[in-house]
Amino acid sequence: MVRYQEIANGLQILLEDTRIHTDIPAEKMFILQEKFLQGSQDIFNEESSASARYYLRASIYKFYLANLALEQLQALADNKRFMLFDAIRNSLDSLNCTDDELLMISLSFEEFLFLARSFLDFYMLYICIFLPTGHQGSMSKSKFFKALADVEEPFTQKASDINISFDTNVFGTSDFGDWNPKNWGTLLISLRDKIAHRDRIRPSFESNETLAGDVLFNWPTLQDTTYERFCQYMQNGMFTMISDVSPILYDLEWKSGRFRPGLW
Repeated sequence: MVRYQEIANGLQILLEDTRIHTDIPAEKMFILQEKFLQGSQDIFNEESSASARYYLRASIYKFYLANLALEQLQALADNKRFMLFDAIRNSLDSLNCTDDELLMISLSFEEFLFLARSFLDFYMLYICIFLPTGHQGSMSKSKFFKALADVEEPFTQKASDINISFDTNVFGTSDFGDWNPKNWGTLLISLRDKIAHRDRIRPSFESNETLAGDVLFNWPTLQDTTYERFCQYMQNGMFTMISDVSPILYDLEWKSGRFRPGLW
């Protein structure tokens, strides 16, 4: 018998934990856009304002979904780490990933890649609608940069600044020594395409993470980084993109900390 209530309760807890850190940037983005639209009624008519609001909501919706998948990955990894004392008690030198755990990890990992890629595409599409570029249809990296090049006054400077920001901080170059990545978009597109058009990504188990100094945390890794930390790396890039691009779009500073009325 399927334990529907337990599953539903677990999903509700997942959503509540995800909202703790996702509601804040979402609320800020909505407020910043409204501030700009209210002060730009000579540029944005009722139709273009409604379109901007719609695509921002769609982008934020995808942001929530990607963060839900990341929260699942984090929960699975932390739950395993909490088994450290059992490992010590039983004189084990490693905490190994079981087949069932690998199945759940792979589900959440592939969910994150699909949903984070969807968020990136929708956010680029939102920018193209907001400026506006005249772009219609599906979105890709090349289409995005081409659309930015077609932007006319009064938004040519915004388009140029966003072009530089994406080229440097989304599709740039970086390494894992920098947890504020500049190549996360490139990584995301590559990995998502691998699982969408080929077999699943084959994890390695070459983690060098140890718990209490002696117990190896033998968890699926990518580029020597456990899956949940690899995805957190990309999520850091997603948040940085939002906080970098918002001041360009809305002519208002991105302020850190919790959202509160009167912040702007």
